[in-house]
Amino acid sequence: MKIQKIEYQDQEYEWKIETLELLPNLTLLVGGSGAGKTQILQSIFKLKEIGNGESFNGVKWDICFLTENNVNYRWKGEFETQKTDEPFLDQTNREEHEFDIVEEFLYRDDQPIIERNSEEIFFEGYGKTPKLSPSQSVIELFQQEEDIEPAKKNLDKIILSKPYKAIEKTDLVVLAISKTDEKYSLNDIQNSDFSVPVKLLLAHRYLPEIFEEIKNNFIKIFPQAEDIRLQPFLDLLGSPLVSIEIKEKGVDHWISHADISLGMRKTLIHLSELFLTPEGSVILIDEFENSLGVNCIDSVTDLILENKNLQFIITSHHPYIINNISPEFWKIVFRKGGSISTKNPEEFHISKSRQRAFIDLINVLEDYYDTLEVE
Repeated sequence: MKIQKIEYQDQEYEWKIETLELLPNLTLLVGGSGAGKTQILQSIFKLKEIGNGESFNGVKWDICFLTENNVNYRWKGEFETQKTDEPFLDQTNREEHEFDIVEEFLYRDDQPIIERNSEEIFFEGYGKTPKLSPSQSVIELFQQEEDIEPAKKNLDKIILSKPYKAIEKTDLVVLAISKTDEKYSLNDIQNSDFSVPVKLLLAHRYLPEIFEEIKNNFIKIFPQAEDIRLQPFLDLLGSPLVSIEIKEKGVDHWISHADISLGMRKTLIHLSELFLTPEGSVILIDEFENSLGVNCIDSVTDLILENKNLQFIITSHHPYIINNISPEFWKIVFRKGGSISTKNPEEFHISKSRQRAFIDLINVLEDYYDTLEVE
């Protein structure tokens, strides 16, 4: 899957993302703090949740994407907006509340498949459908249909990277599998719903060549490391967990998950994502630089740029990252009131020299916010 462009609006909180065109391999979102970079990632991930039947107050969206089989989809829709003076008491209360869809459209290669209003759904070739859930998207409701299934499968490949945990809760099924002789193929692991640490555990058990490749890339970044192992276990409450342990050269004992540095931990998860995520996935990484040292940033960035089977959308404030990723991959994010917009670097004549690019970006942002103050 390659997301080509999106628009997104939250009418409850009165903000929107204006049309954002994304690059097929890597898009680096840069801009000042509070400009909306994280909101863009969260909004993209929310479209996956809508595709899985979730509903959100006042959300309006429009997304175009290309599947692995080169089929173009456009999916747009809008939920009702419920205005209330009484805020939801907590997030659980909000999540349990359902909001009806007031309109929704799905196109395949520019041909309409489904048109929906607040009362009826019309499926091309079938006519009006029976009454169905008003709060669930047509992607969820008709996911078994031949023209809808590819859209559903591709939206499910949107992944919000969460590399901060070296220990990950899983389920007893995984713990049991890890103790059997049952074989898992790379395709099985890539297309499973397991978290990255669990996928890495299964690769460790069943795909030694893939695990070795991940480990070797890790050791190139951290030459003091000698080996990696993963252990399933039960915590004091009986919950199944997966821990990552590292062996360093010249040290007899293994470093436990609790003592592994955040940089090592995050780097290993990012490397695992590159090898154990299904082809065609869209990986969203917020504040890419967090906990990564210079040695990690260079190596992981190079691997991302080399990988043409995945689409990465990442945010960063760090001058080292911004200087080391060519401006051709940038989208500069601006906010004016409740409107989040993006522009290409060439609109501001940002230097193609990586040494000057960050300085040029700072000047662009300063000029922009100076203009806002004058207004």
